[in-house]
Amino acid sequence: MNRNITNAQLGEILDKVRQRVPGIAIRTSVMVGFPGETVEEFNELKNFVATQGFRHLGCFAYSQEEGTVAGRMPDQIADEVKQERLAEIMSVQQDVSRDALKHYIGKTLPVLVEGPSQEIDLLWQCRLATKAPEVDGLVYLNDGPVKAGVIQLARITESHDYDLVAAVVAELN
Repeated sequence: MNRNITNAQLGEILDKVRQRVPGIAIRTSVMVGFPGETVEEFNELKNFVATQGFRHLGCFAYSQEEGTVAGRMPDQIADEVKQERLAEIMSVQQDVSRDALKHYIGKTLPVLVEGPSQEIDLLWQCRLATKAPEVDGLVYLNDGPVKAGVIQLARITESHDYDLVAAVVAELN
């Protein structure tokens, strides 16, 4: 895609950022299936995702758009290959996310209570400051007095692939 930076250079930048801002939550999005993407290039991307340990990562498959330079390029990647590659990247990220979230167990953190869970009865969905709406996982409150629209302290009791479960400790003012 004509980027003028190598994975090694980008890795060095990310290392510096992590050293200067301990606990930073780095997020990124990657694309698979760009015209001409080789198996070697895809594997390099997959390895980069695995070694960088991004807290939050989105992945999407290239979509050919009429009238674009990339849309006219040779070596368009088949849709099924793009979907396989996307699934591989997300499988790697799922492992990274699962391992990263385990470190939250036992910690007490502020969460923004959004409201009752839209997916799981009897739970409330919340968000950590490092998690984006509609993209990242949630914190589910399963114990304690809860108020929508309020930041509450919650003790993390469980971790899953992308989500956490917690109990309310206190309301923050």
